[in-house]
Amino acid sequence: MHTKHIGLSYYVAALRIGGPPWPSIHDKTPELRKSYFTDHSASGMVTPDISSLQLLSRFANPFRWSCVAREIAGKKLQPATKLPHTSLQHFFPKRFVNTLISTWRLTPASLRILIYRCLGFIGAKVYGSSCSLKVQQLPFGMYLKTAGLTWHEGLANEYGALRLIRQHTHMPVPCPIDLVSDSDKSYLLTSRVSGVRLGSCIDTLSEDEERLLVYDLQRCIEQLRAIPKDALSKYAISNAVDEACYDHRVNMCLDYDEDRGDFVGPFVNEEQFNKTLQTPALPDVFHCSGHKIVFTHSDLNMRNVLVRNGRLSGIVD
Repeated sequence: MHTKHIGLSYYVAALRIGGPPWPSIHDKTPELRKSYFTDHSASGMVTPDISSLQLLSRFANPFRWSCVAREIAGKKLQPATKLPHTSLQHFFPKRFVNTLISTWRLTPASLRILIYRCLGFIGAKVYGSSCSLKVQQLPFGMYLKTAGLTWHEGLANEYGALRLIRQHTHMPVPCPIDLVSDSDKSYLLTSRVSGVRLGSCIDTLSEDEERLLVYDLQRCIEQLRAIPKDALSKYAISNAVDEACYDHRVNMCLDYDEDRGDFVGPFVNEEQFNKTLQTPALPDVFHCSGHKIVFTHSDLNMRNVLVRNGRLSGIVD
């Protein structure tokens, strides 16, 4: 939930962070009356509490399908060893993949874009649309993210972030294959990471699987935060390519600046960043400084965490 100060009023926006669609179970639950529950057994038992039954009805289906899914799966938990391989390097040597990508980038940009558009058309016919209008699954285990030129900075940041993560960590993230633009749009091509979104399967995880998933996520976050900052950079807070940042939580507290756009910063130090976060509605309220600045995922939610066989299989976006 975000609030934005506009003059003397506030604009409130609610943003989903992933997971299954919101069910309107409460709306579909018939209103119960105490007259429905009459003790005909003369046992003197207390009749059920209506509010408790309504609460139980919210979780009845998830509980039932959770048990069914676990019975069908009948699988044994994998030991807490290394994370599953999900990148192109699982099938080909790293040196071969890097050489192939470098050679492909020597192809004229116009031809690469034409091929990406053709693959996007084929992917839409074969796989259908994805959860995002900007992202399309392609043949040969790839994904294509398309955006207007005004959002090229965002794609460039994601491209740089993926390269940075793959250089310094062992996290299961997509392999950045290409970033190219024409006079109209920008295109980011990455490898596919297998798995399903955590939001669509979290109700089927056992306690042991949840424990392993937490362990996997902790390892990834530790690696992410240990990525070193470029010693030559003059900015303490920036995106992955040492440029302006994009974050809904920052933008929602600022008045929109057409020249600046949706990207804010970069910032020389934390004090400059905190000053930007101050809102006119609370002029005397500000964040304290002195925090450790680390690299992190600014949108780590159930939509961007992928799971396979009860283990973390990838982190995207």
